[in-house]
Amino acid sequence: MPAKCFVDSNIWLYSLIQSGDDVRHQQAANFLIQLDCPVINSQVIREICSNLKKKTNIPEERLCVLILGWYQNCKVVHSTASQHLLASRLRNSYSFSYWDSLIVAAALESGCTTLFSEDMQHGQKIERELTIINPFI
Repeated sequence: MPAKCFVDSNIWLYSLIQSGDDVRHQQAANFLIQLDCPVINSQVIREICSNLKKKTNIPEERLCVLILGWYQNCKVVHSTASQHLLASRLRNSYSFSYWDSLIVAAALESGCTTLFSEDMQHGQKIERELTIINPFI
């Protein structure tokens, strides 16, 4: 696994929500357990928590345990003005959505070489520094 990687919310959600016979649940869980201190940002935490509340009605106590776990086992990066400006430039250069551009900017600003996401183009290289990888391919 890459030394410094960013993991988008969709990968975490697959690991936390089992939907019928979707094999991505187990694939995501197995994938995440292999990572050593992945990078995320507060946007990822907010997206996961919001989706868990909507889709599973997760109890608040369990949500708090997950949040503490991310802060203990991941490097959580915070938003900065330079990150938002970089996201704006990325939207113009790569036609990312608003939210995806913020994820990519956070990954770049934190020095990640890999961004694991199902939402963006697999294999795309950003700024010659960051490669987007869909771990389900």
